[in-house]
Amino acid sequence: MLLEAISKKLPDVLARPDLEMVALGYFRRLGHDNHRRLSKLFAWEEKKSKTSWGAETVDYEKRVSGFVLANPESKNVAAAVQGMKAADLSRFFVVCALVSDLYCPGYNPRQSLEKDSNLARAAARYKVEHSKLATAVRAELSRAKDKVKDQNQPGQKATTVKATHKLSR
Repeated sequence: MLLEAISKKLPDVLARPDLEMVALGYFRRLGHDNHRRLSKLFAWEEKKSKTSWGAETVDYEKRVSGFVLANPESKNVAAAVQGMKAADLSRFFVVCALVSDLYCPGYNPRQSLEKDSNLARAAARYKVEHSKLATAVRAELSRAKDKVKDQNQPGQKATTVKATHKLSR
């Protein structure tokens, strides 16, 4: 009944406290992987703290600092959202709505973005060529993977190659 009574009294245009409540509620429901993606996108510092069982974790709700859009000295998401300008809050809503489309079932980076996803539709609306970006990212990831592979495998010695060549004659 309380929810129904409040919904009947909501204005056509939400007040600032309602917008902040919605932004924080949405952020809280995104999940760990999406919190990490948003932290990277907005250049939030991911400070790790000890848990009661001795592991290290990031509490994105409490420990995020350096929100670049509005409030660099903020120490948590709530303070960052409260410090945002209306335009930044609108961008935050859209990014929160799109971030979950970055999820790859089975963590397969080769999987293409579904054409009916919110992210693909937003890219089309804002004339962002997501296929070119995806190709560039895949190439960059491939180069990084090859570099790591090259660093982990010692180079072949010339004597080994010669010995193999002699055996094949």
